[in-house]
Amino acid sequence: MARDCIGLIPASTSAFWTDLEAGARRSADDLQMDIYTRAPTNEGSVDVQLQLIERVLAHGCKALIIAPAGDAIDARVVALREQGIPTVYVDRSVAGEGAYALVATDNFLAGQLAGQQLAEQLGAGKQVALLRLQPGLQSTQERERGFLLAAHAAGLQVVFDEYLGADRQRMVAALTRMMPELDGLFSPNGSSTRAALAALRQMGRAGQVAFVGFDGGELLFDALHDGQLQALLLQQPQAMGDHAVRLVQRALSGERAATPLQLLLEPRVMTATAPGGSW
Repeated sequence: MARDCIGLIPASTSAFWTDLEAGARRSADDLQMDIYTRAPTNEGSVDVQLQLIERVLAHGCKALIIAPAGDAIDARVVALREQGIPTVYVDRSVAGEGAYALVATDNFLAGQLAGQQLAEQLGAGKQVALLRLQPGLQSTQERERGFLLAAHAAGLQVVFDEYLGADRQRMVAALTRMMPELDGLFSPNGSSTRAALAALRQMGRAGQVAFVGFDGGELLFDALHDGQLQALLLQQPQAMGDHAVRLVQRALSGERAATPLQLLLEPRVMTATAPGGSW
């Protein structure tokens, strides 16, 4: 018997999404389903994701897992639902009620934990920067909101708060203006953390300011070990992919939900206080 196909459209091709795909494929195999993946090269394009949805449908997939780039995705998802094709959002949500479920990190909590980590490193009264990623991106906006709340509560002074994306040169320009008064910084996702690390290294300032970042990978783990990062907030991408597939299977089996289901996974804090980091 032919296996049902699930279309998976991540936000980009970075390591986080590769890990999420691995978790999705493992669960799909367990459930005798197939995964068909198409990913945009660069994050943030609604138009590209809409095109990829059409490719997934042309492939014959009966359900969709997507990290939506913007609110316009939900209108297409509503239309798919009316055709009997359920959708699960991963990592972030958008306005609307089209999706069957959302599986994401508890991003607000992650931001709070980041602010608390920076406060523990620095103490009250120190000056810090928030290197925002992108307007309208629900996941990182929640991390940024949580960070600001925790930073202010701990007595940190947020003296720089701007959208710099994952542009190393923009970060170099911004951080150069703030040095040497800046004591610490937070970047809210993997690409911005790697760009900020590259900027600090280019400036010769890596390890001289307290730096809390997001996501993992060998590059960032090595920087944490070397003292160029003080903490990383880690998500559970494989678990996210696993849960998304299992929720799709529930939707395909006919299970209904009056409102979109929501599953928030707990973020983890990794520091260099012990060999290999501590959780």
